Amino acid sequence: YCKWYASFFLPFIERVRSVYTEIYGNGSGGSEKKASDYFSKWGWYPSLDMMAGGDVLKIDAITEMPVHAFHIGLAHRLDKQKMEAELRNNARGNNVTQL
Repeated sequence: YCKWYASFFLPFIERVRSVYTEIYGNGSGGSEKKASDYFSKWGWYPSLDMMAGGDVLKIDAITEMPVHAFHIGLAHRLDKQKMEAELRNNARGNNVTQL
């Protein structure tokens, strides 16, 4: 049982990590280390909380979602947050006089 579990789920987990790099990153350092520490402490809760819109009553429904549907939704939200942050940073940069 244990060997079957490892031979099935470990490759599956690696495939999921490689497909959803928006979620799992690519292993760089820097600020990703702080994020890694945060997620080491809190595990999946921040992702579940984000997908549930901060409503703890919706977390059970989120955990019942198919794995890929959850990851697609989470990857979309993370990409959207990155894009919005870049747009904000670019907008701020345009208002600053360059010396």
